[in-house]
Amino acid sequence: MKNIICGIDDKYYQHCGAMLVSLFEHNDDTFHVYILSLELADGHKKLLKELVESYQNHLYIIDIDRKLIENFPMKETDYPSLATYLRLFIPQLLPLDVEKALYIDSDIIFNGDISDLYDCDITNYALAGMEDAPHRQPERLGYPVEDLYFNAGFLLLNIKYLRDINFVDMALSYIRDYHHKIVLHDQDVLNALLHGRVHFVPIKWNMLDCFYANPPFISEKYKSELDKSRKFPVTIHFSGPLKPWHHGCLHPLKEEYFKYSKLIPWGCKKKQYGYVFTIYRFPASLFVWLGATPERAVKISRKLGFKMRGK
Repeated sequence: MKNIICGIDDKYYQHCGAMLVSLFEHNDDTFHVYILSLELADGHKKLLKELVESYQNHLYIIDIDRKLIENFPMKETDYPSLATYLRLFIPQLLPLDVEKALYIDSDIIFNGDISDLYDCDITNYALAGMEDAPHRQPERLGYPVEDLYFNAGFLLLNIKYLRDINFVDMALSYIRDYHHKIVLHDQDVLNALLHGRVHFVPIKWNMLDCFYANPPFISEKYKSELDKSRKFPVTIHFSGPLKPWHHGCLHPLKEEYFKYSKLIPWGCKKKQYGYVFTIYRFPASLFVWLGATPERAVKISRKLGFKMRGK
């Protein structure tokens, strides 16, 4: 039996469904799925429950009051949902007999068995995770570079360890005292508090968008794993702002998402054509919509005399 945790709002219930189907299709285990719900509609809860139970697994929905997180750092232009912060409360929200669980973002699709990861020994660690792209985040957050910085979208959590150190109280205090330092939301909070207590795993367990770029944006030490992991990823993480369900997404494996979404009667089957204009400034947004990479779109815009800073 394996414990799975997701944190979603209504915008992501379809994508959570596709992620779960891909997980169940590649793994024969029994799963206990805990969904941390931020104002998830009753009808969507019912659909997810029926889906999980159709694979003979178990679903538990934990409703979270928006007031708990509504003042946490989040800009209007940020593409993650406020629901991303829900994972900070996991040690308090799950039953006490749950001591280990896999947290999974809903923009992930599975392509293999997760047993080797789930069964690894993390007794002396807070979590197991994969090193994020090299953005100099430890320097920004003020902790030793050698402790590295992990991506929080796919984490094997030692929940007992997190309870023992009163992690939820630590996280709330950090957000209160270092609100100004937080750029990458709960991922910054997790890294700032848990660095040095992390078991780092191979990149095949969390293949980010930037690992498929040309050239790939990845730490030099992982390049020997890259070719095999790109061909045979266990976990495909559509981690960029443009997801497979957005027009303009150029990820080479984007059809893997629709492969599983189409197995659900209520799954997402049509792309959103206007989203690109909400996350990129004109004229870069237009060039992305027409098929350019975001990087290429910004370069073209600058050549045309437009000032392109951020989104």
